[in-house]
Amino acid sequence: MSAESPAPTEEKKQEKSPTPVFGSSSTFGTATGFAGFSPEAAASKAPAEDGGADQQHEEEECQATFKPVVELDEVETTTGEEMETQLLEMKCKLYRYDPDASEWKERGVGHVRLLENKDNKKIRLLMRQEKTLKIRANHIVMPGTRLEEHSGSDKTWVYTTVDFAEEEMKSEMFAIRFGSVEKAQEFKTEFEKAMEVNAKLIAEDAAAAPTDEAAEEKEKLAAEVEAKAKVEDGAAA
Repeated sequence: MSAESPAPTEEKKQEKSPTPVFGSSSTFGTATGFAGFSPEAAASKAPAEDGGADQQHEEEECQATFKPVVELDEVETTTGEEMETQLLEMKCKLYRYDPDASEWKERGVGHVRLLENKDNKKIRLLMRQEKTLKIRANHIVMPGTRLEEHSGSDKTWVYTTVDFAEEEMKSEMFAIRFGSVEKAQEFKTEFEKAMEVNAKLIAEDAAAAPTDEAAEEKEKLAAEVEAKAKVEDGAAA
């Protein structure tokens, strides 16, 4: 009878740790990895309580005073608008026509205003770009200026004028667009009122100023009076 073979021994199951997704577990397992950002780690770095070597000493208040090396005088800047009364202000987008490129180019977005001079009462249009406040349109509201709709748009007016925005007289064609039809119509109404006011003032200036012919006549008369006076002085001598 053959000897019984020994009963098979149970194999001990070895617990294997799962393989980390990103490789060796030592990559993120140390305190220098993401473990350093755990709540426990954050709590361990909390400031020490008052007392002991970690006590924070209050900073002494500095009593020193410093004077600027160069003292600058305050300079009051003026724009010329201080002597004007604002009649209208609206937000708009302004375009100018470039004849060389045969296209409209955006001039800027900002507020257009109608300003009345407090002395001579004449009205000009001024438009500054928002934020930079750079002047984008600056001209007298000339009598006879025609506001026309741009390509059928009832929110945009096109007109031609002599502009001084770049500190030199220049003929420009502008297209000025508003956010609504109501705003565009209000601008047109006030612009046309300004034209009427300026037309009357310009006519009064022209009537008050002597014409070239009248000035020549006045000079001729003065010369005759002076010549007559010299003759009388000579006769008296």
